[in-house]
Amino acid sequence: LTLYCLLPIAAQPLSKADSLQIEIAQLENALTSIQTDLQEKTLQYNWEITEKYIEYCKKLYKITNFNREPRLIQLATTIKPEELEPQRLAYEKAKKELEALLTSYPEYITLDSLYKRAINTEQKKDRKVALDGFYQRIYNEDKAYRPLLEKKRKAFKEHYIACASYLLDECKRNQEVVPEIYDYKTARILKETDPKLHQLSIEISTLESLQRETIRKYQRLKYNLKED
Repeated sequence: LTLYCLLPIAAQPLSKADSLQIEIAQLENALTSIQTDLQEKTLQYNWEITEKYIEYCKKLYKITNFNREPRLIQLATTIKPEELEPQRLAYEKAKKELEALLTSYPEYITLDSLYKRAINTEQKKDRKVALDGFYQRIYNEDKAYRPLLEKKRKAFKEHYIACASYLLDECKRNQEVVPEIYDYKTARILKETDPKLHQLSIEISTLESLQRETIRKYQRLKYNLKED
């Protein structure tokens, strides 16, 4: 063999185009990793804050509505899963018992009818004041009213919590985000007072910033954009 065959072959330097493609591929891989981490953290945060919200609801004296969240309302009124029937039926029973007492008062029937037939906001507001005055009076005067009212409140709260827990479990099974069944103020309080939620929110914010910066770098290289 000749001498030159025994010498190592020098590596060919990469062209500028090849170097660019490698850098673009690295950024694409980085974006995929960031997106995966972000999705996992977002799901974790969402499930965690929903669990904390449900625990928070258990401590409340009363819950007045379903926060107009469509999926919760569907669970309560349309879908009616078998697992939630005991709580739903208990609430329906308590509601009917209270309504039976209220409708024994002719005054209530009149005031309630007027309130429901209000034709504008101002009229509805005035008639609600009259209806609330009636509620306050029988609360103080009719000994049967208060326990029935408390029974209805408790039953509604238990039904609401059962629906929220069912929705959370369903979303976990499907690996999807739970709709926001809490208001902004409650979410902020939960995040600020729970260390785990606070830490997760910081990690999500950091990943989102990293994602935006990586996308900017990727777009500049991919489309040969100039720096701002």
